[in-house]
Amino acid sequence: MTNTIILIICALILIAYIFDISAKNTKIPGVILLLSVGIISQIITTYLGLKIPNLEPYLPVVGTIGLILIVLEGSLELEITAQKRTLFVSTVKSAFIGLALFSLMLATGLYFLIHKPFLTCLINAIPLGIISSAIAIPSVKNLDAESREFVIYESSISDILGIIFFNFLVLHNTFGVATFTSFFFDIVIIVALSIVASLALGSMISKLNHHIKYIPIITILILFYVIAKIYHLPSLVLVLMFGLFLNNVNLIKFDFMKKWINNDTIKKEVHSFEHLIAEVTFVIRSFFFILFGYYTNLKAVLSARDFVNAVVILAFIFGGRYLVFRILKVKSDPLLYIAPRGLITILLFLAIPDSHQILEVNKGLLTQVIFLTALAMMFGMIKTRNLSTNQ
Repeated sequence: MTNTIILIICALILIAYIFDISAKNTKIPGVILLLSVGIISQIITTYLGLKIPNLEPYLPVVGTIGLILIVLEGSLELEITAQKRTLFVSTVKSAFIGLALFSLMLATGLYFLIHKPFLTCLINAIPLGIISSAIAIPSVKNLDAESREFVIYESSISDILGIIFFNFLVLHNTFGVATFTSFFFDIVIIVALSIVASLALGSMISKLNHHIKYIPIITILILFYVIAKIYHLPSLVLVLMFGLFLNNVNLIKFDFMKKWINNDTIKKEVHSFEHLIAEVTFVIRSFFFILFGYYTNLKAVLSARDFVNAVVILAFIFGGRYLVFRILKVKSDPLLYIAPRGLITILLFLAIPDSHQILEVNKGLLTQVIFLTALAMMFGMIKTRNLSTNQ
């Protein structure tokens, strides 16, 4: 049994690696292939009558760790400069307006169709309105620098805003001045904690001479994230700010910080740290989507009713995105098509309280939306490549 499990794990990692390499040429998003592997594995094990330990309860754990690493990986690629201020503002507007517009449209549609409380409809709509950084960031490595940075900023900010709004709605039944004041102070607290944590972890990278230093730092970061989450703070902000801090440490000019932070040392360490994060993220992300595919209900995935709903949701996603891009004057190709749903959508869906769950938003619908948005992204990337080749 031990050897069988090891063989399966090794085979899955190698399959995921082959998919990752082939994606450059095929333009097929890895998430489609990984979910397919999970679904096919379910069919094979069911046919052969193999007994596999139930790992479904661990999906949120794997997904949360994957989310932390993905946002950290993306933020380590971002440089803060005066020239990129316009790009940053544009991505924040795009992420915020896009999420708000889609969530309100879908929630309104659900409200009139199924006659559930609007709060319940909105809680179910938000997960489907979030752009998945887990899928978007790895898919744009071959784009130009400006487009790549737009996707990294937009998808990371979409993740953060989506989690903040979702938790805010789930944790409150009534909304008043006190509620919004508390929410504002939560933002202030997490920003202050992020600055302190970034300086502390940066000092560790700068000062530690032990041959093992990156794993303890990642572990402490995850620990900070979980503690902040326990107190209902927007903890993903901490991860984003730590990554930005490491990659932009040269902007720190305060003399008193030089005792704890060595800019030159951190610059040298960041490259190795980034490579480690990329490799660990690849493994975690691959297993998450394979497991999700494995535990997906095949009948639900093949449901014609859910497919119609998924197509309507797809129209909402790209119709709203087109409108936002026209308002903000953002170039459409290929950014219009890069709006995949994925890991964070699944995590928030699994976190919906029983009192707010509705049958119309189910795992089958989510899987179909993930597939359709990934296919739309693939179409957009191929279309852009063909246009650039013909010019």
